[in-house]
Amino acid sequence: MKVFTYDCVTLADVCEQNTLDYGHVIEEISNSDISFGTNEDTLISKSMLEQVLDITIDFGGLDDSVLISLGS
Repeated sequence: MKVFTYDCVTLADVCEQNTLDYGHVIEEISNSDISFGTNEDTLISKSMLEQVLDITIDFGGLDDSVLISLGS
């Protein structure tokens, strides 16, 4: 069995870094093709979030391989 490990940041931290309203971002994600329901382990890429929000995200110097956790 192979174990996977990902480097992640929380969506709340990304929102804070970019002065985005967390509730609005969650609403935009919910209205997109991204499906996460009540899962706490859904991960999305910076580029996917940028596509959903139609903005460029300041990732605070992190590598683009770091994923964004939509969970708690």
